[in-house]
Amino acid sequence: MSDVAVTAAATALAPEAAAAEFLRSLVKPAHILVAISGGSDSTGLLIALAEQLNSSLHSKVTLSAVTIDHGLRAGAADEALKVAALCAQRGISHFTRRWDGDKPKSGIMAAAREARYELMADLAGEISADVIVTAHTADDQRETLAMRRARGGKAKDEGGTGIADAMLFDRRIWIVRPFLSCTRADIRAYLEEYGVSWLEDPSNEDTRYERVRTRMHLAVQPPLVLAANIGAKRTALAEKAATWLDEHVTVHAEALCDIRRAAFSADPAVIAYALSYLTAVFGGGAYGPGRKQMERVRDFVNAGIPGRRTVGGVVFDLRREALFLMRESRNIEPLALAPGAAGVWDGRFEVTNQGLAPICVKASGMDGAQVFPPNLPRGAVQRARAAMPLFVSNDAGVAPIVAVAPYLAPFDRFLTRFDLMFADRLSIAFGRQAYRRLPLSVL
Repeated sequence: MSDVAVTAAATALAPEAAAAEFLRSLVKPAHILVAISGGSDSTGLLIALAEQLNSSLHSKVTLSAVTIDHGLRAGAADEALKVAALCAQRGISHFTRRWDGDKPKSGIMAAAREARYELMADLAGEISADVIVTAHTADDQRETLAMRRARGGKAKDEGGTGIADAMLFDRRIWIVRPFLSCTRADIRAYLEEYGVSWLEDPSNEDTRYERVRTRMHLAVQPPLVLAANIGAKRTALAEKAATWLDEHVTVHAEALCDIRRAAFSADPAVIAYALSYLTAVFGGGAYGPGRKQMERVRDFVNAGIPGRRTVGGVVFDLRREALFLMRESRNIEPLALAPGAAGVWDGRFEVTNQGLAPICVKASGMDGAQVFPPNLPRGAVQRARAAMPLFVSNDAGVAPIVAVAPYLAPFDRFLTRFDLMFADRLSIAFGRQAYRRLPLSVL
């Protein structure tokens, strides 16, 4: 997909052109799972893809659709039935999945997003779909960028890239957004041309939601022209940071990061990008520290005076020859796992209890048994050991049996394709495989 599609640039694509471009770039054979709510955007995406498949030689492409009922509105089940009827008319397999269980009292939109992607990814696995597509548009992109500016750039996407054209979810399935360069007005005009109606979600008028308020504000503002190269800049930065990582960084025992001093003569933007993500990974956080915190780290390193600083739960230990990063050994919560259960401990390790007794995962203290190279500073090694996982069986007569893998919190749940190259190199540095390849041949 082009960088125009990535950033929803001022040059908009017609829905049929965007669908055709996506299908051309898709690695085949392929099974596409379309997320459709019944609204104009997702209905337009489904119809545009179906029409392209009907009128072209894409014989190796299968189309299915899924509707997620979040269990938040009484009319959602009926809407899913209407979408199912539309799909049946088109000969498209349709599935409905419902988000059951208790709903959080706060952060409902974020929780619904997590649940939605989880349900879609599970279904994709069941039906062997290769990619999920969602109908985010240029309008959604403008709203997202406006909301992030209003928050003062404190979200993960401080670079202003907005919604990515492709995102890997849970290391399992790529979610692609072919309509990021399409406007909602064009999508609705396209549906009207084909005589296809759509549903209106009443929550789109509910001003309790930030996005709705932002949409209303933008409606009376002059059209915002989005730069066409923001995504390309972010991707280039990630590629440079990947090279920087290869040349200057070593990860020891999945717990200690060794950064040679020569690394800090590189481009400051590359250093800031890489250090922020390294801090998030070693601190077990989905996001790196804020800009001001990272500036303090940079000033500390540039001063060149050996010492230690703690930021984001990570100790920055500056020595004459290198900077060492390791998890601070405080505020590490234990994790209880029943037999057969899996969980993420401290945001840093994915642990599966393969034994017959419940276990507890906790920080190991100074007696951790991990092996580190003998030339590393003893104090740095001790601190790293103190934050390593220790597995304790609740049954004194049964030894714990566990499977453990490093967990890269900024990437293992949601990974934009902008950051893919850096994430790949970091995953390999931690002894894991590279992430799943993007199923688009153009990249």
